[in-house]
Amino acid sequence: MAVALGSCGILPVSSSDKKNDRATVNASVVQSLHRQIRDQEKRIAELEAQLDALKVIDQDMERRRQSSRSPATLRPIE
Repeated sequence: MAVALGSCGILPVSSSDKKNDRATVNASVVQSLHRQIRDQEKRIAELEAQLDALKVIDQDMERRRQSSRSPATLRPIE
């Protein structure tokens, strides 16, 4: 039988107490993992939004580059 030190002496620890402790620890770990997943999903969403904004900027820059080029490849009609 397992025992734990109490403030007034040595107290026996029942198997149900051990199960409750394990369940509490497991619940805490699960909550922590859920929180980490939520934080990572938020960060992924932020990065995706930034990537979309950069794609729009890149497309706009490409359009400007194409429209600002002079038609140097065209030859005048003789």
